[in-house]
Amino acid sequence: MTQDTANFQNPFIVGERLYLRPLEPAQDNHLYSTWMNDEEIRRYFSVYPTSDTRGRERLDNLYKDTRHILFGVALKEDNRLVGLVGLKDINVLNQTAEFYVIIGDRNLHGKGFGTEATRLMLRYGFLELNLNRIQTQDMEENIGGWRADEKAGFKHEGTLRELILRFGKYHDVRVYSLLKSEYLETL
Repeated sequence: MTQDTANFQNPFIVGERLYLRPLEPAQDNHLYSTWMNDEEIRRYFSVYPTSDTRGRERLDNLYKDTRHILFGVALKEDNRLVGLVGLKDINVLNQTAEFYVIIGDRNLHGKGFGTEATRLMLRYGFLELNLNRIQTQDMEENIGGWRADEKAGFKHEGTLRELILRFGKYHDVRVYSLLKSEYLETL
């Protein structure tokens, strides 16, 4: 069924409640910087301070990197940018990539938006990019992150012990993956 997307901003992949769109560094860098500086988000994603200028440079560089695909996560109801989703370390020879999602608007945590964004990106990765394996990593304490991964079909492969140092403590990281054959079984 075709949806009316005329009111959306550059929709690329449209879901039930949200859509994925290219980021506009000049427009979106402030939100990106705000999210990356948020203590709760940086606990899992980044320890580096990000200004608007650095945020724009980072987004510009990500778009130049052919091994990285990044989308903004926007709400269909009001076009508000609420997060980021991406595939990084794309390996065309082995048809693999690493997935990540950040829902930057804390008011939307726990409402299934991370799971929906994950499913949209998996569809893109497996059906359009023809990837065979997509993996993701979540810090053990990021319960919402790994639960969203499990709801989207990722399988827990194991735990990397004390892999990441954050706030003076080493943290274990859970590794998940999903194969194209497993994804196709869910369609």
